This record gives sequence, structure tokens and C-alpha cells, in this order.
Amino acid sequence: MKLLFLGTGGAMPTPRPFCQCEICKKARTIGAPYKKNSSSLFIKDINTVIDCGEDIASSLNRENIKKVENLFITHWHPDHTFGLRAIIEANFNFRTGKPNQVINLYIPKRVYLMLKEKYPSIDYFIYGQKTAKLHLIEDNQELKFKNITIIPIGFTGKNSETYGYLLKEKGKKILYSPCDTIGFKNYKNQKKLDLLITECGLFSKVPTEISFEEAIRRIKEIKPKKVIFTHLEEIETNIWKEKHFLDQKKKYPDINFEYAKDGQIVNI
Repeated sequence: MKLLFLGTGGAMPTPRPFCQCEICKKARTIGAPYKKNSSSLFIKDINTVIDCGEDIASSLNRENIKKVENLFITHWHPDHTFGLRAIIEANFNFRTGKPNQVINLYIPKRVYLMLKEKYPSIDYFIYGQKTAKLHLIEDNQELKFKNITIIPIGFTGKNSETYGYLLKEKGKKILYSPCDTIGFKNYKNQKKLDLLITECGLFSKVPTEISFEEAIRRIKEIKPKKVIFTHLEEIETNIWKEKHFLDQKKKYPDINFEYAKDGQIVNI
């Protein structure tokens, strides 16, 4: 299985508009690895994207991705869904009024209802343009794409507002849980993972967000073979500086982890 990080940024991409911090300046002048678009993952083997923030078009064009067949959504937040128009409407032929291609849109039922309330245009793409075919999915439902199985993992079970996705192929297991993991009550069930891709968490104390220390504690509990931290917040690098992030590898030498970069490819 070949995975490509389309974006690894947090609620705001890096560089953050207007910001003149060191990281944002480097992101503007140097680009990668400092520049980080909204968090999104591409499964190359099956032309599948998970999540689409407002800058998804930039991410797809940067990697010269020629086709997306399937799109999965983890939760409704703008930095994970408000690029729906850019990725889906790209297939609409404005001359003929018909889609050149239809993207299969996989969304957990409750997430879809929340997203429709916040982003009602989604139904225009599905039922008006017909550029997307909606598939409502459920917690622990197995979906097969060639040799890869994708399983939605509700953070609190079948009525979850936020999901991760378990990817399985030839005995290998990868969990992608990029955001809002403070509410991931079922993380204890996700053991024997070959790779955990999860949000970095914050070094600042914010009651509504998971801390880096809590993320580490959970990782020690479920013991994945490798961890890649994503959803890296610009404001955190602004406050804590790049060195602080790098120092964590020295602080936790017993954990095999790294920080994700836009454009990074992982083979499992």
C-alpha cells in the first residue's frame, strides 16, 4: 500500500495568512517541509482521498494526481470538508452540463447529516450536478477496494461525529485518525497496528484538544510499530518553535515516531 500525504497542516494551513512568524516566513520562501496544506491523505493504489480541506486543489495539483475515484470524510470541520467543490466539481463539464466522472463519496451517516447542515451545497453536487455518488457508511463496516479494505472507526461507536479509517492489506494495518482524537474513546481497540497516523496534539493547554503528552500516553498503551504525527498546527510551531518539536524525539526515544510532511510517501 502506498500512501501520500497531500496535506499535514492543522485547522489553519501553514503559512497562515498575515502571520510573519519564522515558520510562516520559511513556508513562503522555502516551501516544504515548512509549508503545510490542510490534512488529507491519498491512497495511491486505489485513487482514494481521505478529507478535503479548502486547499485540496493545490495539494492535488502539486502532486499531479490525475484521478480520484473515492473520497472519504472523517468529520464535518471546514479544514476537512470545505474543499468539496474543488475536488468534486472539477469533474463537471460546463459545456455539456454533465459530469465527466463521478466520485464515490463515502461519509458516515451522522457526519453527513452534520455536514449537510453546515455545507448544504453538498447535495447540489450529489443530486444536481451528479458529480458525486453518496455512500452512507457505518462504524466497523468493511469496504473493499481491490486488495485494500477500508473500515470506518467511530471514535465513540456507531453514533460518532468523528471517524478514523482503518486500512488493511495483506495482513498490514494502518489507522488514519487525523483530528479531534481527544474524543476517541475506542482507541484502546486499535492494537497491533503497523502504522498509526494521528494528530500531533498540542503542547499548549486547551481543554477541547488532545495534548501531545496524552497522545504519547495512548501510543504507549496500544503500541503501534510506527507513528506519524499529522495535523500540525501553525500556532503551535509559532509558540513552541521548531526545536521543541524535534526535542520530543529525544524525550521519547522508545517510540518510533516522526512528523508528517506534505508530499511525503509511505509504503507499507
